[in-house]
Order: sequence, then structure tokens, then C-alpha cells
Amino acid sequence: MTSKISAAVLLVAAAQVLCGCVGTPASEYEQRVNAECPVEPSAAEGEIRLGYQVILGTELYVRDRGLAEACMPNADLRWIRFPTGQDVVKGLASDSIDVGFLGSTPSAKALSEPLNLDVVIPRVSAVIGDTEALVAKDDSITSITDLRGARIAVPFSSTAHYSLLNALRTAGLDPTHDVELVNLSPDALPAAWQSDDIDAAYVWDPVLAYLADSGHIVLTSTDVAEAGAPTYNFTLAARSWTDDNPELLATWLDLQDWAARVRQDEPEEFAQGNANEAQLSVEEILYQLDGLHIVGDEEQREQLAGVPEALERTSAFLAGEGEVAAPLSSEQARDAVVFTEEGNAQ
Repeated sequence: MTSKISAAVLLVAAAQVLCGCVGTPASEYEQRVNAECPVEPSAAEGEIRLGYQVILGTELYVRDRGLAEACMPNADLRWIRFPTGQDVVKGLASDSIDVGFLGSTPSAKALSEPLNLDVVIPRVSAVIGDTEALVAKDDSITSITDLRGARIAVPFSSTAHYSLLNALRTAGLDPTHDVELVNLSPDALPAAWQSDDIDAAYVWDPVLAYLADSGHIVLTSTDVAEAGAPTYNFTLAARSWTDDNPELLATWLDLQDWAARVRQDEPEEFAQGNANEAQLSVEEILYQLDGLHIVGDEEQREQLAGVPEALERTSAFLAGEGEVAAPLSSEQARDAVVFTEEGNAQ
């Protein structure tokens, strides 16, 4: 994987993650303010605090184009940026957000002991593929077994962490003895990569693409999925919020389905919205989106039907690694998935 992303761009993006600010050109700002709702708008009042990450997908596109504000004009709507999925979980746990966008691993952790958060999954945003990968500095490292004794950076409790642990175990390596894992959030990785502090990293785009410019991909989450451990990006919401705000939830899900169709029908338009948020070029975003399967409305029922098994499997793995106190039961995993009336009715 190669994508020319400058260190300066990544540092700007990292600074934005830390300060929660986004610098968009005036024309983009005007487009956001003057956005027209592309789905049936909701007149419902209420609060919707959206916890997001700079992860490519429908959520970033909707945010950039100002569509949530256009479609829910009477709601008290706020976007709150987080560096990792684990931070999104903390936001849900502290009642700082109502809806979050994160990976399947932190979602499983949120549902498992000791957190036991009363949250639900109403939507599968994406199936993670080559957009998340293990990258190494040394050209002589051609397989994960070559990393024995190495220091590998990864955001803990993330889908990347889960995939890395699975890959190490599958290769016969003990993550606690054969390698040293270093917990680093994506915004901290570019600086660490330029130092001698780490030998490899497992992370997602756009940071992955930057690291791969001077390193090389050893394996991807597509490889890990094919070995039996797929990962996903979800919408995760507080159950109490979904119960109290069914109209806002329905509008939000409609918007995500609409954005997924834009990804399919107008890929450059979709990439432009993501590029604005990630502070990258459209060409770079198009390349990175090739490694991410955006799930549209026609697939939601099928994808959601497989989520309980994925949650149960992920939770059991995390319990074995000491990341959670006890794995989810089948009943708990099924109870976490919400099938809405909009195309996913039970």
C-alpha cells in the first residue's frame, strides 16, 4: 500500500484530533450551512450528541456535508471527536454522548463485564479490510513471525488490537512474551514511527497510509478475517436514547443508508466529503476506501444478523486475553442488536 501523505498533513490531522477543531474552506462551510436534507426530515426535538472518529465512511461524509443538521433541524445536535473507539466507549459510559461510531472490538468491550453498558447496535457501518493493517519498518520482515522480539504499536481495545492479537496467536506467537505491545493512539503514531521507539504498528487509514510510505504492509485485516476473525465498524447508541428518540434514530439511519448509496453511485463526491474531514486529497481517500466495504441498506439485515456471533466471539477472545472480566452470553449478544423497521424489521 502506498499513498503519499506528508508528515505535515498528518501532524495537522493529529492536532485537530487533540483540539477537536476542523478547518474547512469557506466554500465547504457554505455548502454545509446551506445543505438540503436528502431523506425524509424529522421534525422531532431532542438531543443527539454524536461521538465520532476520523475513520473513513458514511459518518464522516454526513458530517462534512452538514446533512444531519439539515435533516434534524429541531434537534440539539452536537458532534464530539474522539481519537479511538475506546475513548468513544468512555464517552458513552460517562453519558457524554448518545451515539458513537467505533469498531466491533471496543463495542464488544463496552457490552462485556465489567462495563456492561446498556447500549445497542442499530447499524453495521462497514466491514474492515485492507484499510487496517500491520506495517513494519524493516524490509527484511516478510511475515508476522519475523517480528519476534519487536516492539509493535497499536491502539489498545481497538479492532486493530484484536486483529493483531489474533494474528500473533495464529502464527504461534505469545503477545505477552514474544513481542512487546505499545499502546499508542493513531494521533501519536506518526511521531513514534519517526523515532526508534517502535518497529511496527497495526493501525487504520489515514495514519496507516502515512506509515506505509516509509515501511511496508506485512498483513491486513482482510487476511485476519479470512483466518476467521473479521472486524467491523458499528453505530453504537445508548439504549435509553434510542427508546426516547425513535424518530431521530430513524432519520440518522436513513441518512447513513443514503450516504452509502452516494459511495456506490458517486465515489468521488463521497471521497471529497471524507477528504475534507481527514485533511487528505480525494485521490488518497479513493485509494484508502478500496480497503473498506461500506455496508448499504440492502445488506443491513444480513450483516446485523451476523453481529451477535461476532460480538460473542470477540468478547470470548478478549476474556481470554484478560481484556474483559467475562465473555458475553449468546443472549446478551443478541439483545445488543436492534433491527429497525426501516428495511431491517424482525
